[in-house]
Amino acid sequence: MSAPSAIYVRVPSDLLREFDEVAQAHGMSRSEAIRESMRLFIKYSRAPTVKKIRGIVEGTKVPAEKLEKLVRLG
Repeated sequence: MSAPSAIYVRVPSDLLREFDEVAQAHGMSRSEAIRESMRLFIKYSRAPTVKKIRGIVEGTKVPAEKLEKLVRLG
């Protein structure tokens, strides 16, 4: 594993508060939860089903929020 890098991200305070609450509920620090979120984002983005669904809806006007509700990680 490579050396850790620091990042700086601006997020709305209500989103950060909710994120911290969820992380704490899972017994995770903010950093641990962000790392896990990044891993899941990468997994989700590379999932064949997601790529297929994105290809199907690409030509339509399906909002991203609706697509997110249809796709579940296994």
